[in-house]
Amino acid sequence: MKVLFLLCLLTQVPVTDSLDLLVERVHDSMISIDTHNDFSMQLAFPEQRATVTKGQVSFELMKTGRLDAAFFAAYQGQGPCTGEDHGRAKYLADSMLMALHRYAREHRQLGAVAYSAADVRTLKKQGKASLLLSIENAYCLGRDISLVEHYYRMGVRMICLTHNGNNCVADAAMDSLETHGGLSPFGYQVIQEMNRLGMIVDVSHASRKTCLQAVQASKTPVMASHSGVYNLKKIPRNLTDEEIIAIASRGGLIQISIGRYFLSNLPKAEVGMEHLLEHINYVVDLVGIDHVGIGSDFDGGGGIVGVEDMGKMKAITRALLEQGYTEGEIGKLWGGNVLRVMEEVARNADGF
Repeated sequence: MKVLFLLCLLTQVPVTDSLDLLVERVHDSMISIDTHNDFSMQLAFPEQRATVTKGQVSFELMKTGRLDAAFFAAYQGQGPCTGEDHGRAKYLADSMLMALHRYAREHRQLGAVAYSAADVRTLKKQGKASLLLSIENAYCLGRDISLVEHYYRMGVRMICLTHNGNNCVADAAMDSLETHGGLSPFGYQVIQEMNRLGMIVDVSHASRKTCLQAVQASKTPVMASHSGVYNLKKIPRNLTDEEIIAIASRGGLIQISIGRYFLSNLPKAEVGMEHLLEHINYVVDLVGIDHVGIGSDFDGGGGIVGVEDMGKMKAITRALLEQGYTEGEIGKLWGGNVLRVMEEVARNADGF
């Protein structure tokens, strides 16, 4: 906090006011990225009844919370692995992605779809939000490898291999049965094709075996877009030390979710910033600042006391400063690490 106290002396304003100024300065100098939200579900299908809090995501809220970019996921729940059901999953994913493109067009004064790290940087300079496209659950691929490129051409730059059930690509963390022993043969092909095109492999929701196999199978770093630390909350969706170390050893990222489900066993009303920081600090202590970030899961169950929506995101920056993190470290955690992975994944793509 030496920077803060120096700022106080120079500006002769109270510590609280100076910290607010420092938070704004940090956000001016860095790019902040949230790697997972479920905004597209209600956007594309507003008639569906929501089972979790909605309204946590928008370009307007991103501006208020000083969030520069976010991965907006096209989600499909897992169903039977039949041709008809795969077709329905593809329809859902395509509909959500088209709705996100429409949202960006209709709010072009506030933001735009970004396809690369360079786009994110350009939009930051223009004072606009970046909408990055991802898929949550490769169920929509069915058994058709050509659909990986179909989604790349729709703008998708990250695919989460599974959701809460096994699909044709891989086994999921929340499924009670083991279908493939991790990745299926088709799953290995999917990762190879994602590497060729320049798409990030997302291992959140993956089984332990799937995660470790994906880390080894991918030629580029993988990301757990919205997870937590198993040793702090022992649920299948959180990552063990072995998984965290494996992901980091290949340059990948562990993005901590902002939600009680991942962070604590306390009642939701009692889960706040200290629990989020506990998970962040754990990853930093285990593998370093270069391998951690934020994946909120807003509009999909995310939200804690003090960070209820995207409009409150800069509260995390304030808390990190109070913990003693430097501006450089906060810049890596908030977006620098993600931009690095995006650039490496794109650089290793085969002609795309």
